This record gives sequence, C-alpha cells and structure tokens, in this order.
Amino acid sequence: MLDILSDWVKMFLAVLFCAGSIKLADDYLDCEVDEKRRYKNWAVRLGRGTMFYALISMLIASALHNAVSIGLFMGSYMVGMFQDLHNSFPSRLTGAQESVVAFILGGVLAGWTMMIFSLVFVFAVQLIDDCIDLRADELTGYRNLAYRFGVLESILAAACCLTLAWILDQAVFEPVFCGVALFYIINYYYQEVCA
Repeated sequence: MLDILSDWVKMFLAVLFCAGSIKLADDYLDCEVDEKRRYKNWAVRLGRGTMFYALISMLIASALHNAVSIGLFMGSYMVGMFQDLHNSFPSRLTGAQESVVAFILGGVLAGWTMMIFSLVFVFAVQLIDDCIDLRADELTGYRNLAYRFGVLESILAAACCLTLAWILDQAVFEPVFCGVALFYIINYYYQEVCA
C-alpha cells in the first residue's frame, strides 16, 4: 500500500513520525526540568502513555522509510549524549561509548552516508534549537551548546552542518529539511497556542 507514495513523500512522512518519536521520548525524560520552567511538554499531556506513543511513532516512521528513520534516530541519540559523554549508564557504558555503538549500528542498518548525513543534520538542528532555548535554559541553570559556544558560533556551525548534509545527500536533504521544519511549526503551535 505504501508503494503508491513517492520516495520523497515517504521520507517526509518518516521524518515527521521520527521527529515525533524523538520529541516524545525527550519530553518524557525532561518532564521534571520542564515543569520547573513551567513549560508544557507532550509528556505532561500524554502521561504514562508517552513512551508507548513514541514507540508507535517510530514504528510508523521505520515502515515509511527505514534508512532515514534509523539514521535520524541514532543521530539524535548521539547528539543527545553530548551532555553526558562521561556519565555511566545502565549498559555500563559511558555516553561516549554508547554514542560509538549508536553510530556503528546506524551505519550498518541505515548505511554510512545516511548515518553521517543524519548526525550532522541533527547536530545542526540541536544548535539552532539551543539558540532558540538559550534564555529558558539559562533560567534553569542548564548550559546548552549555544551558551557554551556562543550564539553566533552556533548559528555558523549549524549552517556548516546543513551545508555538509546537503552535499552528502541532496535527494534526502529536501524531504528531511521540510519534515523537520513542519514538525517544528506543529510543535511551536502546540506549545504556544494549545498550552
């Protein structure tokens, strides 16, 4: 049934569902911090079902376009570990070691070009997001990448990463960029209008 959709549409929809999955998982993990900031996240609304909905969303994303979904998920996992590279996790690995495992798994399952594309694309999105969230994060004492590197430096690094992602795979860049942009619009609408 999915064969009637073009590859572009499948990638675009996969990005929306993958981004939804990542956002739900992130909100679930950040629920306590977000409550301190008086920031309504998706986990507050969905409660205990948040992780279940994240899994369903990721399953749909993978059914639509497996390589894009795996690459973006693993890239997001790695970028999310940047704050915890030296911390030890239940796997008995540090954040840095788990990131290496995620990179290898992503490369094997999605392809090495897709994994590198995803990592630099997600890093660019994280830098931009940290610039947007700089003030709110400072209020809670969280020192994000924009705080540590500087806003201008973060924007320039994000532009370089987006350019590299485009060079790596132009056919994937457009649907991924459009999917992430639409997801951010939907999420912003939820946070600002519905909350």
